[in-house]
Amino acid sequence: MKIAFPVTENNGLDSLIDPHFGTAPNFLIVDTDTLDFKMQKNQKLLEDAVKCKTSVFEKKENIDAVITKCMGDGSQRSLSKENIQIFQALKETVKENLTLLENNELKPFHIFDICQNKKNKKEDGCGHHH
Repeated sequence: MKIAFPVTENNGLDSLIDPHFGTAPNFLIVDTDTLDFKMQKNQKLLEDAVKCKTSVFEKKENIDAVITKCMGDGSQRSLSKENIQIFQALKETVKENLTLLENNELKPFHIFDICQNKKNKKEDGCGHHH
């Protein structure tokens, strides 16, 4: 399974998950079978013309799932349309969340669970309205 994590810096499996999916500068893509990983730039941030688009992965990446702390409804709809599963990150690092996923301890992400109830960063929300 290939899982994408929004991250700021590449620290391998010890990378910290970026607080917001859509504005994360990079994605760490991890193959859960081999634990091999690679860094990919967030395509939405590469050109001004595409910032409003919700597709952040190329089809060739074959991403199966995303683990994130917060995500807007546009990205959620886009990923769901591509049959990419979305899970709610419960820990800070990629490695910790992979362990939770392996133990079936991550629940599917739902925007109303985190983002809509906490609209500002002081409440651990994503800082904007969806």
